[in-house]
Amino acid sequence: MATPPAAEESVAELVESLTRDLRQLVTDELQLAKTEVKDTLRRGLRALIGLALAVLGISLLVPFALVTLVEWIPNHTLVAGLIAAVGLLMVGAGGAVIFANRRLIPLVLTRKTVQEDLEWARLQTRRTHR
Repeated sequence: MATPPAAEESVAELVESLTRDLRQLVTDELQLAKTEVKDTLRRGLRALIGLALAVLGISLLVPFALVTLVEWIPNHTLVAGLIAAVGLLMVGAGGAVIFANRRLIPLVLTRKTVQEDLEWARLQTRRTHR
C-alpha cells in the first residue's frame, strides 16, 4: 500500500515560520552586537588605563634619571634610582596592559554571524521558491 503524501505547509505557515525565525535571528544578532561592543569598550578602557600608567611611569622616570646624571650625590642617586625603577615598572606594566588589550576591532564576530545569517536567508528563500 502506498503511504499518503506528507501534508505540505501552506504559504502562510511558511511565511509565518520564516518571519518567526528571522525575528529570533535579529534578536540574537543584536544581543551578540551588544556583548561585543561592551567587550570592546572594556578592552579600550583597559588599554587607556595601561597607557596612562605607562605615561605616568615615563614622567617619573625621565626627571629622576636626569637628576641622577646631573647630581651624582650618593643619597640623591639612591632615591632617584628607586623612583626610576618604579617608573620603569610602571612603564612595563602599562605596556603589558596595552599589549593584552590590543585587539580593539569592534563587532568581528557579529559581522561573521550576520554574513552566515544572510547566507542562511538566501538558502531559505531559494527553498521556498522551488
